[in-house]
Amino acid sequence: MSNTAKIALGVLILLLIAIPRWVNPYVLQILILTITYAMLGLAFSFTLRVGLPRFDIAAWWAVGAYTTALLMKKGGMSFWPTILIGGIIAVLLGWLIFKITIPRGMIVFLMFGMVTAMAMQQLFGSISFFGGWGGTGLVPRVTIGSFKFVRKPELYYLGLFFLTLNIVVYYLLYNSKIGRAWNAIGSSMKLASSVGVDVVKYRMANVLIGNFFLAMAGSYYIAYSLTAVPSTFGFHNSIYVMMYAIVGGLFHSLAGPIIGAAIITFVPEYFRVVKEYEPIITSAVIILIIIFMPMGVLGLIDQRLKPWFFHTKWYIRLIGGTKVSAKG
Repeated sequence: MSNTAKIALGVLILLLIAIPRWVNPYVLQILILTITYAMLGLAFSFTLRVGLPRFDIAAWWAVGAYTTALLMKKGGMSFWPTILIGGIIAVLLGWLIFKITIPRGMIVFLMFGMVTAMAMQQLFGSISFFGGWGGTGLVPRVTIGSFKFVRKPELYYLGLFFLTLNIVVYYLLYNSKIGRAWNAIGSSMKLASSVGVDVVKYRMANVLIGNFFLAMAGSYYIAYSLTAVPSTFGFHNSIYVMMYAIVGGLFHSLAGPIIGAAIITFVPEYFRVVKEYEPIITSAVIILIIIFMPMGVLGLIDQRLKPWFFHTKWYIRLIGGTKVSAKG
């Protein structure tokens, strides 16, 4: 990492830590939602690495949320072990489904994903053990010892912890041996298979890891919402997650979903003053981004802003050199 990148990362970390001091509780609540949606978007982009866009995001998000809610409410369990249990359940259930769908290719995977998302919502809404369509009811607050996560700044920092954990794990995986195999599959499945890459095995590993982190996002959702309601985990949310990655930039597996989640979360909130037109305005903004920035917001930065930035006089002075190319 270059010195400039390290400085930028340090400034970003300081800004994220300081945000609760600058914004009101309403904006902080939107940021908490953004963190949740960013984790979902990261899992979508993660699986896209192996050429499998998924429509079942909401299903595994719900598994994590309901596992945490029920274990805390009915089992009296602490929040922290429920994260691991929810992740394991999502992995095991996913394995049962994916061992049928993944060997049969992307179309079957997509179709089963849609069915899984719809079926999971019906399951949680129809069975009284899960609370029915009214939800699980309120669950206890998250605690560490005697400390309770009650106020929004505390829940925001808890979310930053989970988001950072997601980013670090994904980054390490992307830059590992298994990550290179995933890239090969995403670039050309036939070519990867011809050089000995077990496509089904590597795809299965990718999707199951994604399931674990989707369930983790569900556990975090319960930490601040304190209840799980089936309507939250509808199939439409899987579509929204796909939009986070597209709007942010599909070729930016880490930053893209986070930027996209922030845009799609904040835009509707700021147009609530014209509530009847908010869906139209939000849809129009997304469509315009897709039309005029097909590579996403970060793609535009790569194509237009970076070349300009690298040739500005103050940047050249900062690095103490001469003009550099956009690739440099």
